[in-house]
Amino acid sequence: MSLRDWLSGILLFLISSSPKAQVISYAKGYFRYPLAIPPKLNANFGEMRPNHFHMGLDLYTQKRENLPIYAAADGYVSRLKIEPGGFGRAIYIDHPNGTTTLYAHMNDFMPELERYLKKRQYEKQSWMMDLPLPVDAFPVRKGQFIGYSGNTGGSQGPHVHFEIRETATEKCLNPLLFGFDIADNVPPDLTKLGVYDRNRSTYEQSPSIHPLSKKGNFYQPAAVIRVNTDRVVISLQASDRMSGFDNPNGIFGVKLFEGDRLMGGFSLDRIGYDETRYLNAHIDYRYKLSGGSYLQHVFPLPGDMLGIYLNERGEGSIRLIDSAVRHFRLEVYDPYGNRSEARFSLQKTGGGSKGKQQDGTLMRAGEIGVYETEQLQVVLPEKGLYDSVHLTHASLPDIGPMAFSPKHEVHRFTTPVHQNFTIRIKADKPVPYTLRDRMLIRKTSNNDTQVRKASWELGWYVAAFREFGGFQLVSDDTPPQISFNGLLDGGSAASMKSIVVTTRDDHKTVKNFRAELDGKWLMFSQKGTTFSYRFDEHCPSGKHTLSVSIEDEAGNKTTRNVVFYR
Repeated sequence: MSLRDWLSGILLFLISSSPKAQVISYAKGYFRYPLAIPPKLNANFGEMRPNHFHMGLDLYTQKRENLPIYAAADGYVSRLKIEPGGFGRAIYIDHPNGTTTLYAHMNDFMPELERYLKKRQYEKQSWMMDLPLPVDAFPVRKGQFIGYSGNTGGSQGPHVHFEIRETATEKCLNPLLFGFDIADNVPPDLTKLGVYDRNRSTYEQSPSIHPLSKKGNFYQPAAVIRVNTDRVVISLQASDRMSGFDNPNGIFGVKLFEGDRLMGGFSLDRIGYDETRYLNAHIDYRYKLSGGSYLQHVFPLPGDMLGIYLNERGEGSIRLIDSAVRHFRLEVYDPYGNRSEARFSLQKTGGGSKGKQQDGTLMRAGEIGVYETEQLQVVLPEKGLYDSVHLTHASLPDIGPMAFSPKHEVHRFTTPVHQNFTIRIKADKPVPYTLRDRMLIRKTSNNDTQVRKASWELGWYVAAFREFGGFQLVSDDTPPQISFNGLLDGGSAASMKSIVVTTRDDHKTVKNFRAELDGKWLMFSQKGTTFSYRFDEHCPSGKHTLSVSIEDEAGNKTTRNVVFYR
């Protein structure tokens, strides 16, 4: 029996929150492929992305939009979601077997759904929606048309993002375990091993990197790996391909053995959106952001709460007591049972490393951490760090007329943070009364800038962030700008199919967009900082006044009106 058949046949879990326990199985044939073209994947489940795992399959649409999408199984449409980023336009379908399928980045839904959605959007005066639907409103049959593919939301090109979730918990399941007719007999490719001293923080060392070469039936490094520590952890760079396609995908699982003893590993079969950011703990984040590749840890870091690891309550590292050469093997596999193996040996040399003395204030994983000076306070939450670090801080002079504090360089952007932490800054010069409610804390790191509205708390300006970097208190009293693309005041829109509004702001934080046509709310869709309205029954022939209002992060507002004829 192949690994794929074994995984397909096992019972996955019980939905304990259901009044009547329901068993979900990876049954082959329950779901159909959602498109009517030959199956091909742009990406698979568990691939590594910035700050998250890829939680489904990206279905290839031949670089085209508006391909018909079909329900993967019987069920009912339970939810619609509309957002400018992320999934864009998405349908959720609940199925009798306790699962939910998701179809994202769509252009249009089936006509009856579009009518229902538009009515609710106008009732709520909101284009963005996260709309639950009644159980009996939109039943669907397996293979029924539900809408058209697209490129909406955070999509970088035409495709369909497809997920299978456990309905009760919304945990995402690996769709390839359900037996879709996608051929694959290609084993994973293993590229390199990373080796670490577990007596030191992952973020305060560089791994020793050992390229892997395939010799015969397995991969191996060039020689015995010698380490100056008694506690070792390892990471792996690997990828997987499917038969007939060259694009690299993520791997499914890893097992680490010494002899027949399972020492660690992981399996990417079930991940929730509430834990997907733990990807930053699962990879060597510092190595990746410093220009390296994705290295996946075989053992979890102290603050890694992902439920993917094998033997996670065990030692959590390889103990090297003496200088004897120890032999290990890594089994790396995909959902189809294709497997590759790496063999390597470790040898302890010397008396073990003590590590160099680290500058900074020690912050431990799993504990609240506080750092403070007369001008700066940093408060890390209990689940903020994945591994302990020595927090560093440097203060640089304030620059520019809008700056009201030094730039506080707080640690390094190559150390990940899981939850928002609090930054408190004191102004180093008086803030004019007219600017007190226009203050921001600006973060700069790794060629990225973010701003947060600063609240006033007992002499401190306060905001929350989720990445380390340089933090500075600045003011912003410059209102955002509005442009009507091609729509002239007093002009005709008779030949136009849509109205496009472009917005600009110094900090790129345009929000609270509102459009009214002749005093009534008008629905515009959003893509980045561009907003669009397609002419419909809400704009009949005649003279109209369009009013558009926007607001930025600091609270500055702009309103522009334009009169046109239709």
